[in-house]
Amino acid sequence: MHILLIHQAFTALDEPGGTRHHELARYLAARGHKVTVIASPVSYLTGAAASLSPAPFPPAQEEIVILRAYTYQAIHRSFVHRVFAFISFMTSSFFTGLGVKDVDLVWGTSPPIFQGATAWLLAWLKHVPFLFEVRDLWPAFAIAIGVLKNPLLIRMSLWLERFLYRRADRVMVNSPGYVAHVTERGAQRIELVPNGADPEMFNPDDEGAAFRSANHLKNKFVVLYAGAHGISNDLGVVLEAARSLQILAPEIQIVFLGDGKEKTNLQKQAEGLTNILFLPPVP
Repeated sequence: MHILLIHQAFTALDEPGGTRHHELARYLAARGHKVTVIASPVSYLTGAAASLSPAPFPPAQEEIVILRAYTYQAIHRSFVHRVFAFISFMTSSFFTGLGVKDVDLVWGTSPPIFQGATAWLLAWLKHVPFLFEVRDLWPAFAIAIGVLKNPLLIRMSLWLERFLYRRADRVMVNSPGYVAHVTERGAQRIELVPNGADPEMFNPDDEGAAFRSANHLKNKFVVLYAGAHGISNDLGVVLEAARSLQILAPEIQIVFLGDGKEKTNLQKQAEGLTNILFLPPVP
């Protein structure tokens, strides 16, 4: 089977960020399937640009092809700029997808929900099934945190959400709590595939000695947050905890590893806290 995945925020194993889809692609490739991924050349985690050329992959993953489609590079500037980034990828990934031949399934993943529209249209034109994956409830989340306020945009987004649920041959969710939401809005066939980790990627005998030494963490109890530093992550709560722990439990060191729109603000809020360490993202 040849699977076409439309995923703006796709992260390869040699890039910082969540690698759920690259690991799933490797899993599928190991079972004889071919996976073509259309992704953005702009990192969703850092906002930095990458090469427009296909990403390299090890010989063992020769059944995985990663194509990079143009994306407006301003994803961390403001909500309006983020929408421009989403729409630019939605358009460019569609034309890139038209050139991918002999596809048996088109897989779209949300958020952002716009790429779901691209995946549905490509599936319709290629006369193949459409798999729609829901990793977060959009636009419900954007409305809840106040980044989506325009009544017209809200109505259009809610309409698109229902449109995609009803036309998907199957809806995949990563949280049990999403099942009721997508069902109420028209999804028919739903599969739960939770987030997870491949234990073979980790060495249980490695106690992180090199990491501790390089970051002056010897003899510290390390609390590590690895991921995006955005509005939705609410990491200010961790800083509040750090202020209390600095006196009550000075042996605890909190490490923020990653990047995002709120990282600069968090670093300013953490000034004066000796038990907070900010590190750049790593693959």
